[in-house]
Amino acid sequence: MAETGQRGHEAPFEPERSALLIVDMLNDLEFEGGEELLEQAMPVASAIVHLRDWYHAHGLPVIYANDNFGRWHADLAKVIEHCRRVGSRGGVLSDGLLPGVEDYFVLKPRHSAFYETPLCTLLEKLEVDALALVGIAGDDCVLRTALDAQMRRFALWVPADGIASQTTLRNQRALSCMQEVAKADINRIDARLPEWDNTQRSQKMTSHDRKDIKHPDCVKPQRPETENERQGRKAHESELTDEAVEETFPASDPVSPFIPAKTPED
Repeated sequence: MAETGQRGHEAPFEPERSALLIVDMLNDLEFEGGEELLEQAMPVASAIVHLRDWYHAHGLPVIYANDNFGRWHADLAKVIEHCRRVGSRGGVLSDGLLPGVEDYFVLKPRHSAFYETPLCTLLEKLEVDALALVGIAGDDCVLRTALDAQMRRFALWVPADGIASQTTLRNQRALSCMQEVAKADINRIDARLPEWDNTQRSQKMTSHDRKDIKHPDCVKPQRPETENERQGRKAHESELTDEAVEETFPASDPVSPFIPAKTPED
């Protein structure tokens, strides 16, 4: 990853140099406004699953940044157990979104995924220059994380269909802020992924077309040449060279006095 001072302030988002950061989607939602947030977040969850699977398929890192809910002895397993316990309002939200063995997990004590966490060190080790940021709540933890990422000069993609807030209006305000202040790309997941897939296919086709195909005469023989074969090949090459020289500098050409004229045939 480039040093903070070397990353472009408004560098374009490049997926191949990015990580997917999923914020607070493992959540009990046991707070005022949790029911409203759950209603807004359910459609977003399926879009995030699709995006996470795309990152997995392309070998790109996926990072979960999650609240510890004030449980200071908790690890990943205990957080998941707490959020999916019987009667948990947010248990259904994490269906299909549980971290895999290849994913990374960061517990955060406050709103931003950067505040008092090892996220910066992890991103440096992963050589990441850009973040795809999704999760809840869009106008709280996601927004604060986006502003912290922008301050650290990460290129940002915050897809409009990848975040949710308690109301549509609050979510739209957060998106507008992240687009204007954090210079985030807010295009939807279902718009960006097909575009990137088409670009990759085009690049692969172009790369294939540019590959040099060896002429059959350049293919190495399956066995070493015999002495007779070598002499015959040399004689043939010599004849071809003489013919090429004669065509280029005919004996009748006054500027080519060094090419002897052929003896007339009877």
